[in-house]
Order: sequence, then C-alpha cells, then structure tokens
Amino acid sequence: MSGRRDAAAATLERLGVAPDAVTEGRCPADALGAVVAGPEGTALVRALGEFPSPAVADLLVALEPVARDRATRREIRRALYRLEQRGVPRPALPAPPPRPRPREPEPEGFVSGFGGDGDRIAWIVRPLPDGGSLVVHAHLNEPHGLVGLSTGEIGRKKLRSIRQQLEADTRLRLAPAPWRAVDALLMEGQARAGAHHPEHDYLRVRPRITADPPAPPAEPVSARLGPLAAEEATVLAADPAPLLTEPELRSWGPPPEALAPFVEEIDRARESPIVLSPAGQQDRMREILARAARTLVPPEVLIRRLDGTAYVLAETGREARAREALAAATLLRARPEAAAEVPLVAALTERALAALLKTEVARHEEERRESLLVTPGEFMRDRASSRRRRTPG
Repeated sequence: MSGRRDAAAATLERLGVAPDAVTEGRCPADALGAVVAGPEGTALVRALGEFPSPAVADLLVALEPVARDRATRREIRRALYRLEQRGVPRPALPAPPPRPRPREPEPEGFVSGFGGDGDRIAWIVRPLPDGGSLVVHAHLNEPHGLVGLSTGEIGRKKLRSIRQQLEADTRLRLAPAPWRAVDALLMEGQARAGAHHPEHDYLRVRPRITADPPAPPAEPVSARLGPLAAEEATVLAADPAPLLTEPELRSWGPPPEALAPFVEEIDRARESPIVLSPAGQQDRMREILARAARTLVPPEVLIRRLDGTAYVLAETGREARAREALAAATLLRARPEAAAEVPLVAALTERALAALLKTEVARHEEERRESLLVTPGEFMRDRASSRRRRTPG
C-alpha cells in the first residue's frame, strides 16, 4: 500500500469511516453527509479519491449535492477525474427529478336558493391562465332538472358585474358552494332533463371543467348550521312568517292554475243555499285548506327546496332564517304524510289562496254583511282560533 493510500486510510479512520466499508460499497452517502458538509469535507473527499473502485465513484457522485462548500464540490470533481484516469468509469449522473407542474387554481362554485317556480341558478367558474374565467351558467329546476345552460369566457370584472345584475333582477343571491357539489347537481339535472339538447348539454361542457367522476348529488350543507333535534325543529317551525319575508320565499306557493279547483270549491261553499254556522263554515274551510296543502305542496319537492335555500340563507348571513327552513324540512322528513300540519306548508297554501280570493272577497263584501256565512278572508284571519261561536238567533 502506497504512502498516499496509507495517509488516506488514516484520514478516513480519523473521521470514523472504515476504508474497507468504502471500497466494498457498505458506506451509504447519508452516513457521510454531515462530514462532507462540514469543515472536514475536503479532507474526506481527497481521502476517498485514493481508493479507486466503482463503489467510491458512486459515493462521490451521491455526496456532491450535499457539499455546501465550493472547494469541497471542486475536490469531488477532481477525485472523480483521478478515478477515471485510473480506470474507474464516471457514474452516470442521476436524472433530475421532474419539475412539478404548477397547480392549476381550483374551480369555484356558486348556487342560489329556489324561486317560487322551483328555479335556481348554479355557476361553475374555472380560472384561466390569461386572468379570465370559463363560466358555466346553469338554470336548474326542482323537480324538472337542467332547463338551460350557457358557457363563456369572461373577465373577472365583467363576471362581478353580471353577478350583481343577476341578483338585482332575480332577487336570488348566489352563495359560494363547493364546486364538486355544484357539478353533481348539474349532472343530476342533466339526467332528470332526459334528452340532451345541444344548447344546454352539460355533458358536452364538463370536460372543460374536470375529468373526475361526479360526486353523488346532494344539496351542499353549511358549516354554519348544525343538526336539529325534533323538539327544536318543532319550536323553530312554529312561526313561518319571518321566513316567508325573505326574498327567496316571497314567491313560493302553488301555481294559480293548480289552485283554481280549490278556489271554485270555496266559492261553491260560500254560495251554497245551506246556511252553516260560523263554526261549521270554519270546519269546511279548514278541510279545503288541508286538502289543498296535501295536494299542491309535494313534501319531497319542498324538502329539497328548503335544504337548498337553507344553505344559501346561512352562507349569506341569515343563519336564523336558515335554521327555520331546516326545521320545516326536518318536520316534513319525519312525517311527510302530515305535511298539511307543518305551519310553513299551511302558510304557503293560505297565502296563495288568499291572493286569488282577494278579488272574490271584495266582490262579495256587500253580500257578506247580510250573510251568516264566514268568507274565506274572514277564515284566514280567524284560523288560529279554535273557539266555536254560536249562530246568532
């Protein structure tokens, strides 16, 4: 063994490295990382270069990225050159790790509550590299599904303007929602709509948003709202008047054409030659209203509309009204067969009937003064009272 190699072996031993372990490839690079990065890094590398073996060459290549000092990195290149001159091939440099692709911004979702006809608006907005956005604007209906769709690339400023105008025109506020939940609602709406129309085919547009399979359809749930116990729901649902003043619910109720048969029935009852006591007339009106509520407000449709609107109410700072909407939905889920007994259902039916009966009540006002019958308007005002009154005379 030459004097230079003896000196190199002594240096390795002083640094805690066994020469045999180095030449046989039993010394991992991470075991020498602290040494090569410290003040003894150059001495370590110079000593390793005196042991010509492929294992040492591999070790030097692995240590170069760890070396902090420029002189140490330069010494590693010299040692590799000397080894190459002595018949040890230079190891191929490892391929650099693939540079991570910049993560694209996540799409955004927006959804409105339901209008009186079951319509709602849903958006998916995907940011584009140029600073604009790809916007999918969907018109959904509960229960009919997707009834309209438009897609376009819009600047962020223009998008804000469109949103403000939309909310002003429709009085339906758009609330941020998880975009995957909105995507699932659009897929559900597409399935409900049936035949695909090119002008509103979400399946044609969706690949520009995502290639992932859709989530199961469900209304988004606000983190601002917790579950309601049955007792709490009963208390919160007792007075639906504040909830019905919210813009989203002002137009809720059965459509006039569906109400027409019940209005005619009320008219026939009022014009009947059989004179009923006020209490009997109240019972008759109560029965008509209950039947109208059972017939005209399907529980499964109303539950879905309440869930979706509760989310928007909560996400737009109206948590108290949101909880009232969830309370009504909770009662309907528990007893859909008793929907007419839910105060919100009764109030929606009464409000819709009262609007149609307003003209009739005015027309018969003079007749009412001379009649023993109770008019629908009178019943609406007195419905809360269950006290039976005596017929005059």
